[in-house]
Amino acid sequence: MKKLSIFAFLAVHERFVRLFMPRVSTHKLLLLPGIESLRWTLGRWRAWRTFELAARRVPAYRQFLEKQDFPGRLPGNGRVSEEFARIPEMDKDSYIRPWSTEDRCLDGRLPRRGVVVDESSGSSGVPTSWVRGPDEREATRQLLQLGFARTAAALDKQPFVLNAFSLGAWATGMNVSSSLTDVTMIKSIGPDKDKIISTMREFGTGFTYIILSYPPFLKALFEDPRLDWQEYDIVAAFGGEGISENMRAHINRYTHGAFGSYGASDLEINLAIETDFSVALRQAVDRNPELAARITRQEEYGVLPMIFQFNPYGYLIETNDAGELLVTIVRRENINPRIRYNIHDRGHVMRVRELKPILREYGLEDVLREQLLDLPLLFHYGRSDLSVDFNGAVVAPDALRDVIYNEPALLDAVENHRLISYEDAAGNRQLHIALQLTEQASGSGALDVERYRPHVLAELRRMNGDFNNAIRTAPGSTLPTIAFYPYRTGPFTADGRKLKNEYVWQLDADDVGEWDLDFSYTAQP
Repeated sequence: MKKLSIFAFLAVHERFVRLFMPRVSTHKLLLLPGIESLRWTLGRWRAWRTFELAARRVPAYRQFLEKQDFPGRLPGNGRVSEEFARIPEMDKDSYIRPWSTEDRCLDGRLPRRGVVVDESSGSSGVPTSWVRGPDEREATRQLLQLGFARTAAALDKQPFVLNAFSLGAWATGMNVSSSLTDVTMIKSIGPDKDKIISTMREFGTGFTYIILSYPPFLKALFEDPRLDWQEYDIVAAFGGEGISENMRAHINRYTHGAFGSYGASDLEINLAIETDFSVALRQAVDRNPELAARITRQEEYGVLPMIFQFNPYGYLIETNDAGELLVTIVRRENINPRIRYNIHDRGHVMRVRELKPILREYGLEDVLREQLLDLPLLFHYGRSDLSVDFNGAVVAPDALRDVIYNEPALLDAVENHRLISYEDAAGNRQLHIALQLTEQASGSGALDVERYRPHVLAELRRMNGDFNNAIRTAPGSTLPTIAFYPYRTGPFTADGRKLKNEYVWQLDADDVGEWDLDFSYTAQP
């Protein structure tokens, strides 16, 4: 089909779909199995249309393309995916910061009404504001309601959502509150253990509590002894960061299930979700190194990926040569379009039809039985720009997280972890691995830190061959160091003041002395 015919078809198609969009049932129809190829193709056509719309009507994007000497249109003579892959990618540094919010909007104007402004947490720098128009917020509302409806349908008791994401100007907490208010009973509490516990005591055991928050908060909440968690029906949903399967099992000791959502303030809060199928697949990958080598890049990145499913009708997700995800939100209604936006997360996409033969080859019929949706799979390995380099190896904080979560004693005793990369006085790049003990573990001294310092290093080396070789070949004066710190001491003194945990520090030589770092234990070659 020629470009004009495709765009005309999309206009008619989307007008028809919009008539029924307020109904969650319409979304269910759009997700039915058997039309995967149609969703996949329509999503690419919509991305093409939205690119040309943004190039024509968004002043900043027009200038951005001019600087790259790229035309504001695609020839439309070949495969859309191949032509689309030639469009320059954007990120926060190349596109968001150089232009004003208004210049990044359609026609260079912010609507006078219906715009909500939220902001990213600032974990990678200065907080950034993001504007979302009424049509975009309606789309997010419908998607969240659809996910909630699927969860609520399986419950025996009335659902009661406890929103423990951070509230205020941040995207997730407020969007969840506004999206679910008219379809369920919800209390937006924020990450406050005392208020959650008092609310559950007040309302009793007659509800299924759906508790939404970040994984470290959920872990700390369920370990609070003030409530007998076994008396309550609980489902956990998390976002913001990944978890290990051991951590999921730990949370499931207190809940009927724990499922994650993938999103970003830069884009949307609910780009992809974990399903029973994607969780079963991840657990199979975790058990089977051959399967992992076949369908993931776990060996390359040294971390078990989170696995989600997403709707290709709404999002075009690609991977660049550096292994980073490029996301295009294909809806034309967004007032602030992002085309091939690089959030600097590592990952890749696989279609279910490509995966099924592989699962059958490995005899994983039990995993296949969990598949209800034929939506493509998103494999996510964490932030690419929150890793540290050591002697030519890339070390990810998610790998350190997995070491902690996969060892029961560490899971119980460690509050937080951090990779600290710094220069010493001689200009050598050094790596310090810091682990913060919980308040209880700090007081009891129950964890044998002399045993677990070499254990953590050994596990990191086992999971990441490049890191192992880097230690073997590193000069003795630059070998990694590791230490356990009592609660809120050393590099963790200021923890709790920011919205999210910080898992990586890059320090200058002059800053190292401020944090009372313990370099007494050094890795052995």
